[in-house]
Amino acid sequence: MALNDRRATILRLLIAAVVLIGGYLGLAAWSAQHLPATVSVGGIPIGGLTEDEAEAAVETKSAPLLATPIALSVPGIDDPVDIVPADVGFSVDAARTLEGLTGFTLNPITVWNRLVGSVQAPLLTHVDDDVLTERLTKLAPSVETKPTEGAVTFPDGKVDVTAPVPGRTLDIAGTKLALRKAFPHSTTATATVSPVEPEVTGQAVAAAAKDFGEKAMSGPITVVAGKSKGTIDPADYAPAVTMVPDGAGALVPKFDKAKLTAVVADKVQVETKAAKDARWTFEGGRPKIVPSVDGTAVDESTIADGVIAAMTSADRRVELKVVTTKPKFTTYHARKAGVKELVVDFQSPFPPEDTTRTQNLIVASRAINGTYLAPGETFSLNGILGERTTAKGYQDGTVIINGRLTRGTGGGISQVSTVIYNMAYFAGAQTLEFTPHAFFIPRYPEGREATVFWPSVDNKWKNDTPYGMLLQTWVEGGYVHGRVWSTKVWDIKSIKSERRNVKQPETIKDDSPTCYPQQPQPGFDVTVTRQWYRPGSSTLVKSEKVNTHYIPEHEIICTDPNAKP
Repeated sequence: MALNDRRATILRLLIAAVVLIGGYLGLAAWSAQHLPATVSVGGIPIGGLTEDEAEAAVETKSAPLLATPIALSVPGIDDPVDIVPADVGFSVDAARTLEGLTGFTLNPITVWNRLVGSVQAPLLTHVDDDVLTERLTKLAPSVETKPTEGAVTFPDGKVDVTAPVPGRTLDIAGTKLALRKAFPHSTTATATVSPVEPEVTGQAVAAAAKDFGEKAMSGPITVVAGKSKGTIDPADYAPAVTMVPDGAGALVPKFDKAKLTAVVADKVQVETKAAKDARWTFEGGRPKIVPSVDGTAVDESTIADGVIAAMTSADRRVELKVVTTKPKFTTYHARKAGVKELVVDFQSPFPPEDTTRTQNLIVASRAINGTYLAPGETFSLNGILGERTTAKGYQDGTVIINGRLTRGTGGGISQVSTVIYNMAYFAGAQTLEFTPHAFFIPRYPEGREATVFWPSVDNKWKNDTPYGMLLQTWVEGGYVHGRVWSTKVWDIKSIKSERRNVKQPETIKDDSPTCYPQQPQPGFDVTVTRQWYRPGSSTLVKSEKVNTHYIPEHEIICTDPNAKP
């Protein structure tokens, strides 16, 4: 009997154990599928929900957190910058947040806590680093400031020091960390900025001011050049001195040497003498060399360096070197120029009764007389004479405008231009620019004459021989005379064709008060051929044809008895 009772008791205990175990397993299974009644994540209640329901609840109720801006305070900017978490890559990771709150377990403590406990878990988040970096990179320029470099300047010769000021730049990595720490628990964060140091420190700026600036501007500098002596004050030379970074953290002086040289030239009077080129005069109708003369001048290449050294020297004194200067065209050059014989002798007659024309011819001839053309040099009549003005001695003379004679300052000097043209012509020089008169003037060679008018009509030619050419011009006995002195290179022959396309002039009566009478001359075409031969040779080297067209010079009869051209 006792044995049966023991068996029954064991059986009952086994059944009870099975029931208890089964119940426990049931509770564990239920707790694996349901969250505790009082559980919350990040303040979002999800008690009693299944895992899927809880995940959906977390995603839905965390949306306002993602849309709520984080006020990012940025040093140097007055108002915070709103950063919306959802816009910069932040998201809530609901699945990872719920990990460990559900799932089957036989741990009695875990099962008990799930049934009766209160669970609070953090809301776990994720951020797309590329999106956040892009947003902060766009923000960075509004935060950045460049450093203000220190400076040492010298207004009015005084030393003025400007201290450097560091700049700043946005520390993107540090600011990302601040935002990650803030979300989702806080709606404020502070950006991280890093200082940007200036190239030269304040200590280095102060050292530059003391070591150079104060010495350089401490007083006047004495300048000595031979027997000349003067001073320049700091205010005079300060504009030529600046302080610049040297790339190694220091400020060093930089000098405008041209300005320093100009300051000395302006403030210190130095006795110098200009060099004079060799030239020719004419004695007994032949050229004679007037020797060149050396000059004296300050060696400008040493002025600036001398002043720079004196700025920081104890005696603040600079001695300038006075050197001998040579002219560009020396006596030696003149002797080697080949000006040794008469190459061209040409003269052109004019009516001497027109005294104003004669005066103009004299003024122009004197301006040209003694002109020297080196090999390869170009002659320009307008370049030598310049504008014809009364201040130069020119008077009103006859000029041709639109085929009619009238008056103009310097009128008549086309006679000189024609002489110059023929001098170049028979010297064999290269013609560059010439213009015949509109109608033929009988005292000039047909097709071998040239007018001139300031500034549009010039008479230009080039000395294309290997020797220098000296021009001699003067007015005497009703002629304009022209000579070329050089070494003879060419024998020139000139051949003139017969006139062709001859057109007779008309007679025009003019009653205007400024009428200028004209004598009739026919118009025509003519060709002049220039031929080059070597001296003493009959072999033609080259030739050049020039065609000239002359319009008729109409007869102008002035009918107004009071007409005054």
